[in-house]
Amino acid sequence: LVARGNFLAQDRSDIRFAVKELSRRMAKPRVRDVASLKRFARYLALRPRLVTKYCKQGPLRTVVGWSDSDWAGCPETRKSTSGGVIMIGSHVIRTWSTTQSVIATSSGEAEFYAMVKTGSQLLGIRAMLADMGMEAKLQILTDASAAQGIAARRGLGQVRHIEVNTLWLQDQINKGKINVEKVKGTSNLADALTKHTSTAD
Repeated sequence: LVARGNFLAQDRSDIRFAVKELSRRMAKPRVRDVASLKRFARYLALRPRLVTKYCKQGPLRTVVGWSDSDWAGCPETRKSTSGGVIMIGSHVIRTWSTTQSVIATSSGEAEFYAMVKTGSQLLGIRAMLADMGMEAKLQILTDASAAQGIAARRGLGQVRHIEVNTLWLQDQINKGKINVEKVKGTSNLADALTKHTSTAD
């Protein structure tokens, strides 16, 4: 059943987070996990279909990645979730909701790790476009000023505990290959990928 949900989640961003949480319990499911699966099934029964429209639009030279994170959102492991949306113009190309592999000690750190994930996805999309003979600029939109500050500097600075293998993003930003801009939290599209979708939404 979770595998069915995982298949559907490729095209349905509204269930990405729920499927991710269900998948984490596949090895040792508990009674409450079965209850969560039933809630997920009831949600799909009420909303069996989602339509994504791709309207005609002119050529666009910028691929935008929306990035967000919930800090220590898992009450058991205290790990954070990275959520992201890749868009070309008004077209959604990719979405994801993933549990971060490390425990972030601050919201800024968690948001920075989410930006790293978004940056890697953007580089993949740019490589795919290059194979088709298209060039594109890359832009990350985030609602976290602290994470934007970490990404704009060189090196660890005062935040000594950040994983060194994520600092490649700083290099890409300083070379001008990726642009980072701040957006309001209420306008961040990736926010929906870091929490459960309520039945009222």
